[in-house]
Amino acid sequence: MRVLLLLLLGSLAWAKPIATPGWVRLVPPVLKDTAAYLTLENRGTTPLRLVGAETEVAQRVSFHRDHREHRHGQEVLGMRPLPHVDIPPGGKVVFRPGGYHLMLEGLKRPLKAGEKVAITLRFQDGTQLKVLLPVEMR
Repeated sequence: MRVLLLLLLGSLAWAKPIATPGWVRLVPPVLKDTAAYLTLENRGTTPLRLVGAETEVAQRVSFHRDHREHRHGQEVLGMRPLPHVDIPPGGKVVFRPGGYHLMLEGLKRPLKAGEKVAITLRFQDGTQLKVLLPVEMR
C-alpha cells in the first residue's frame, strides 16, 4: 500500500508542467510593452491548458502568436492574441521570437538588463508555475 501511494504521488508530480530557461526582451525605457520567451513541457498523459499569467512588473500578461499573411502581393507581419495555449501530453510549446510569446503589457517601470522577472503561469487545472526569467538584450 505504501509503495502504491508513493507511485501515485510520484506520477502526480510528474504530470506538472516543466519550464526550461527563457528570457525577457530588454526594451528602451519609453516602451511600455515587452515579450517573454521560454519552453513549456507537458510530461503528463493529459493535455495542459495555459489560461493566464501575471507578473508584478506589468499590468497584465497575455499570450500571442506571430503570424504572416499575404495581402495584395505583400507579406504582412503581425501578432494575434490567444485566449489560451494548449500543451499536448508528452509535448511542448516553445515561446520564441517569431512564434508564441508572452506579452508583458503596461510595464510599471523600465526593466534593467540582468534583472530577473518573476512570472506566475496559471493552468486550467489549477496548477501554477512560477518562473524567473532574466532580462536580456537580444
